[in-house]
Amino acid sequence: MGKWLPGFSRRSQARIQDRVSRLGARMTATPRPEFDAKLRERLTRPPAGEDVPDQRPAGPRHSRRRSRAGLLPQLLSVAMVAAMVVSGMWTYRSMPGDTFYPLKRAAERTLFHLSSDDAERADRSFGYAETRAREVKELLGSGGGEGEGEREEVIGETLQAMADTTRSAVTSLRQMRRRDSASAKELKRFVQKQRTQIAGMIPKMGAENQRKAHVYLNYIEGLAPPG
Repeated sequence: MGKWLPGFSRRSQARIQDRVSRLGARMTATPRPEFDAKLRERLTRPPAGEDVPDQRPAGPRHSRRRSRAGLLPQLLSVAMVAAMVVSGMWTYRSMPGDTFYPLKRAAERTLFHLSSDDAERADRSFGYAETRAREVKELLGSGGGEGEGEREEVIGETLQAMADTTRSAVTSLRQMRRRDSASAKELKRFVQKQRTQIAGMIPKMGAENQRKAHVYLNYIEGLAPPG
């Protein structure tokens, strides 16, 4: 720009150089604070028609609502577990004629079919037979009254279930390839326990149930060898 430009006087050329230098100074200068503030406001302003999220901290009422919402599933889970535990205890302690007794027998059948071999099936069956004997004893100790006939019927059904379970255990033992001394000893213990328990309950039974009990005793007498 130091050279002379054709068509311009030296005075005009000097004025042009001065304006160009001042324009360059303005272009390299930093924006004014007012411009920065307006630009920041425009960039952070949400579009028209769009809701602005509430950035205020949650108050005590909102905190309590969230706490209650998170606590409800936990309470439901605890209630369900407690109900399962209570129903399981009622099922385990149920007696013939009770509401949960069919569930108890169904659980026993399920465990029996889940047994891994004949030895385990025989052991479970002997245990169930002893359970039936305890149930008969508790039924006999429940006393008489207006439901005496119904009680005798339930006792008879329980005696029959005890006999069927014992026969199932004996069948499992006979299907085993060999009967070791431990199995023979366990069978002898079972026979002695059942004989003592059933014989002591016979006088409390009705005539028909006494007959069933004697048939059962005659059957288990031949299961274990003497001595």
